[in-house]
Amino acid sequence: MESISELIEAIRNYVINNHVIVIIKINKEKVSTRFYEVINNEQVSFRPKPKEYREFSDEIYERYNSLFSTEDKFNSAIIEINPDGVYSEKYFWDSEQEKQDLLSGAEVFFQWANEKMMSLIFEFEQDNNLLPTQLDADGELEYLSSWDSGVFTFHVNEKNELEYKIILTKDGIERVLKMPLKDYFIEGILNHYQITHTILSDEWKPWNTLIIKSPHNSIPYDKVDEFVSYVE
Repeated sequence: MESISELIEAIRNYVINNHVIVIIKINKEKVSTRFYEVINNEQVSFRPKPKEYREFSDEIYERYNSLFSTEDKFNSAIIEINPDGVYSEKYFWDSEQEKQDLLSGAEVFFQWANEKMMSLIFEFEQDNNLLPTQLDADGELEYLSSWDSGVFTFHVNEKNELEYKIILTKDGIERVLKMPLKDYFIEGILNHYQITHTILSDEWKPWNTLIIKSPHNSIPYDKVDEFVSYVE
C-alpha cells in the first residue's frame, strides 16, 4: 500500500529508537488500530495521530472491502517496525474476531430494523397520501405522524421466507398497515436469522419470530427486553 511508508516514517519520528508493533482489527463498521512501543521487552501502548495514519486507515479499509469475497480476505493485520525502519506486514483472517463482530452486530440488529421500519413507513405513507398534514407557521405543508407506537412481527417460515405484520397505534386505535418491504430489508432479516442459527448458534437461542414493539423512536438499550422478543 502506498500510504504505509508515510505511516512508518511518521511513527519513527514519534518513536525513535524502539521496536514498534501495530495491531489492526477491521470489520464493515470500522478500522481499529493499536500501537505498541517495545521498551525493555514490554509492549507499551501509545497513540500517535498523524494525518498519515488516517490515510493508511482509509486505504487498508478499501483493501479489506476489495478482498472480502476472495481467498485473500483478511480482518486482522500486524505490522512490525524495527528501529532502522525495516518493517514486516502480516494480513490474516481471524475467525474468532469474525464471530465477535457478528455477535456485536446481531445484538443491536433490532435497532437497525426498528429505524429502517420507521423510515419505510413514513416513505410509504407519504407516497400513498396516508399522512395527516398541516401548514406550518410559514405556510409550508408539514407532514404529521400517523402513529404513536407500533408492533412489527417478522416470521421466518419453513420455506425460509419472511412473513410479517405491521400494527400501528394512534390515540389508542390500532390499524394494520399493508406495506411491501424493500428487498434489502427482507434480506437483512433473513441474513440475521441465518447468522444466529449457524455461526452464532452457540450464543443465540433458536427463534423464528422477531417481535419489535416500536416506541416510534430509538429503543432504549437498557430496556431492550421490554421492546424486543425472539420467540420460536
